[in-house]
Order: sequence, then C-alpha cells, then structure tokens
Amino acid sequence: MVAFLITILKLLIILGVVATIHEFGHFLFAKLFKMGVNEFSIGFGPKIVQKEFKGTMYSLRWIPLGGYCAIEGEDGDSDREDSFANKNALEKIIVLLAGVFFNAILAAVIFIGIGFATSTFNTKITNLDESSVLAKAGIQVGDEIYSVNGNKVNLSDDLMSKRSDLPNDVEIEYIRDGKKNKAIVKDAVTNIGYIGVSFLVDPNNIDISNEIEMVASGGAAVSAGLKAGDKIIKINGVDTNNSYDVINIVKQNAGNSLKFTIVRGSETIEKDITPNSQRQFNLGNFETEKVKPSLYYAVLSAKNNFVNIVGSYVDLFRGQVSVNEMSGIVGIGEVVSKTEGLLSFLNLLGIISLAVGVANIMPFPPLDGGKIVIVLIETITRKKVPIKVEAIISYIGFALLLLLTLFVTYNDIVRII
Repeated sequence: MVAFLITILKLLIILGVVATIHEFGHFLFAKLFKMGVNEFSIGFGPKIVQKEFKGTMYSLRWIPLGGYCAIEGEDGDSDREDSFANKNALEKIIVLLAGVFFNAILAAVIFIGIGFATSTFNTKITNLDESSVLAKAGIQVGDEIYSVNGNKVNLSDDLMSKRSDLPNDVEIEYIRDGKKNKAIVKDAVTNIGYIGVSFLVDPNNIDISNEIEMVASGGAAVSAGLKAGDKIIKINGVDTNNSYDVINIVKQNAGNSLKFTIVRGSETIEKDITPNSQRQFNLGNFETEKVKPSLYYAVLSAKNNFVNIVGSYVDLFRGQVSVNEMSGIVGIGEVVSKTEGLLSFLNLLGIISLAVGVANIMPFPPLDGGKIVIVLIETITRKKVPIKVEAIISYIGFALLLLLTLFVTYNDIVRII
C-alpha cells in the first residue's frame, strides 16, 4: 500500500511539473506580447487559494493533474484590445509554441544535469569480442570510432542505437595512432529478434536477472501473456540464468518460434513465442572508454535523448511503430513505480516533459499544433474561422483523443494484469 501511494505521489509530481512548466511558457509569452491572461492556475477543480495581481488571477487548486493558462480570446470571441484574437499571427504562433519550448527546456536541463552526474563513455574501444563484426573488419582495442557512413559519432550510445536506415554494410572511420583509417563493416545492420520485455536488476547491481520487470505494449511477450515477475528459465531447453542469455537467444531467432519455460510464482509453464523482427544497427559485443563528466559530453548525451524521443514520434507517423505499442497514464504509472533513486525519477520527468511537448505540437485539434494550423489558415485566407466551426473541430479532435486514450489505457491494463 505504501509503495502504491509513493507511486501515485511520484506520478502527480511528474504530471504537475510537466503541465505547469508547459502552461507557464504560454503565460510568459502572452504577458510579453501584452495579451490579457485572465487566470493562471496550478491544478484543477475547487480553489485552495487565489490572488489577483495586475489583471491576472493566480490560483492553486485541489486536483494536481496539471493546470491552465486562460488567455483572453484564445478559445472564443473577444473585443478587448489585449485579446489573443487581436494579435498578429507571429505573436499567436509564438505563444502557442511557448509551452512546447518550455517542456523542451526542462528536458534539456534535466538531461544535461544527469549527464554530469552519471558515467559517460566515448567511442574508444577498450574491449572487443573477436566474433563481432567490428573485429572481423579489422577494428582493434585502442581504436577510436570516428564516424559511421560519414556521420560523426561521439558516444558509445551512438554505436548501439537503432539505425534502421543504414545499409547492411557500413563504412566506419576510426583513429589509430593518430591517423584516420577506413573499414567496411559487413552485416552491421541485420534483422534481430525482440519480444518486448525489460528485466529486473538485482539489488547488488552485479547482474540483470532473468526476471521480467515490465512488458511492453505491442510486442510478442504481451501477446503471449507474459507478465512482470515471470522468470524465463529456459528457451528451447537451454538454461537462461540472466537477461543476457535470454536476449542473445531471442536476437538470433527473429521470426522463429521458441519454447519459453517460465516460472510464475510456484508454477512452471511453457509458452511458444515467436520473436518480432526488427532491423537494427548492431556492431556486436564491445566496450568503450569511460570519460570524466563534462558539459561537452552532457550536451551530447542530452542531444541523443532528444533524437530518440522525437524519433519515436516520427516512427509512429511513418508506420514503423504501432499504436498498440503506445502507453497511457497506466503505463506511465507502471514505469514510475519502477523508478529507484532521484536520477531515475528525474530522467523519467525529462522524458515525459519532452514527449508531452512533442505530442502537443502535432497538428491535431485541440492540441497547440492544431491551433497553430487554424492560425495559419486564417492568415493565408485572411478570414477568421467561425467560432462554431472551430469549436466543432476541437470537440471532434478531443473526442478522438479521448478514444485513443481509452484504447491505450485498456491495452496497458490488459498487459499489466
């Protein structure tokens, strides 16, 4: 019960901070452009305390699930000179983008701060498995990877991230004894298997166990009915003592049916699971040099986080990620419950802040991006969209978003229980 209450508290803090910083962005730029702001509220529902200052009511309310910035004339007609409707298109767009901008700033500050507080690894090889594609291409311990197909790399994460857009064989530039060399690495991008699970780290941080911590939406694991707490002890009769054993077998069997032996409580069960196939950049097993934290590496690490998060939305619109793989508030709550320590919590706060910002810029009413589209239409046509038409569009958009939220939440619940 205590753990559940702590999870709820963490979730409320995350949602409250992300929403408040978003609305503060709208508020700050609305004030900058001398727009009337009728109320700036932290929270919803009945008021706890209110104070009016220079024409704006500042409120603290009981339901800590976000907040709002009520700009004069943003959602309706207003004859006031300081209304949103009476400002020029550029000012309107900047105000609408400001929430997204502030979400991105919060995420950047968090990611850069974490970059200073955690270990960072560059691209200088310190240990290399002889069977890896890097070793087969002639790369040796002590070599520093400089670029992949002409794209500069700076961190070890750049050598392990998904790069499905690359050809099977890639050109790698590396530095050896101060000189830049080139090598063709064959089969660097291959189809690997995945089932969509993360594994529990043991308390001593010595190893990652074979016990499932979370099951992702849309993967083979959730379709097969795997749950958090299940232990994968065998695959096709081969013992799997930790996550590495499981992952290595699954990676090599994309599209092939495997027999999983699972321990669930006191019960041992078997399930046939066919790993999904995913095209992934994979240079094999290697280790790189640990470097001291610095602003340079912290910014690079933050940039990688931005690219990965924004890229996930791009993949969604390109059809490379299914709606079934999305998570809603229940899924976020599950992730929150697994966070341990301040850095883990802050990292999740940064991820959600940026994700909320990116989602809000989508050209879909009633999101900020949808409002920007209406502003652009009005600017191009030089005609104001009728209030009733705008309201109908917003209601339809809201209804569709609500249906999507319910669908994603249902998937989260089914996956967890």
